[in-house]
Amino acid sequence: MNIAEAKEKLMELANGKYHSLTYQIDDDGNGKLRQDCSVYIHRFGHFNGSHWDGALRGLEEAMNGRPVLSEDIPVSTTAITDAEPDKLT
Repeated sequence: MNIAEAKEKLMELANGKYHSLTYQIDDDGNGKLRQDCSVYIHRFGHFNGSHWDGALRGLEEAMNGRPVLSEDIPVSTTAITDAEPDKLT
């Protein structure tokens, strides 16, 4: 699957929700490359794989049964730089 096909599949799964995909190549400096494919849909999270198929499969599994993020979970807006150290744990 190429990036255009992955984007098309992700748009279909997102069904109008915010979504993104990222492709990253890491080089260890000795010529060994590692690729990472990441997909995201709002309220389902990020899923990574070494290929688009694996990343999308993880996302689809989450959408078909694994718990998703709830709007009931409060989100902190305090920046770490503004927080008191004893309240970070």
